[in-house]
Amino acid sequence: MKNRSKLNSFYYGFPVFLVTTQDNEGNDNISAASSSISLGEKIIIGISKGSKTWHNFIAGSDAVINIPDHTLWENVEQIGRLTGGDTLTENQIKWGTEISHDKFTRAGLHTEASVDVAPPRVAECPIQAECRLVSTSDKGKFMLVELDIVNLWVENTLLGENDIVDSSKWKPLIFNFREYTTVGETLGFNVKYGN
Repeated sequence: MKNRSKLNSFYYGFPVFLVTTQDNEGNDNISAASSSISLGEKIIIGISKGSKTWHNFIAGSDAVINIPDHTLWENVEQIGRLTGGDTLTENQIKWGTEISHDKFTRAGLHTEASVDVAPPRVAECPIQAECRLVSTSDKGKFMLVELDIVNLWVENTLLGENDIVDSSKWKPLIFNFREYTTVGETLGFNVKYGN
């Protein structure tokens, strides 16, 4: 038996990522997000309108998509409680969000230089994708951002044969109905595994 449900938010288990962008003055910003699609050499992400990250994308910023593992959930949550903007929205006030122009320090994270884009990588994240902005698409309360991956960085300890991520070593941070979690035991492998 199933009940018809109207959920406030339908976050059914997305990997968490940290987006780093840069404004026109060269100031770095970091934002926590969890809505993404990655296919081939493209990543499409959803970003709330009005955020500092949104402003940076509208101004043409490239990005780095930094993928934290499960051990960084408290750092990610700290970022979610901060905004790099100069004003707070009604919802941000309701949620207790604070303005911070140095979210990296406040969240206990460090930067490392990217090679082909201006925004930095998050040093603590074991997987990082340097991306060029392709396009943005207004979707009402949020926008979709299309990115092309230009460099992919993976911590050596996560790689198995043929430089494939060994899923037994990778424990991503997952946002499952607004609860932080990670993966359990391996159930099996998809026919495309390793290809």
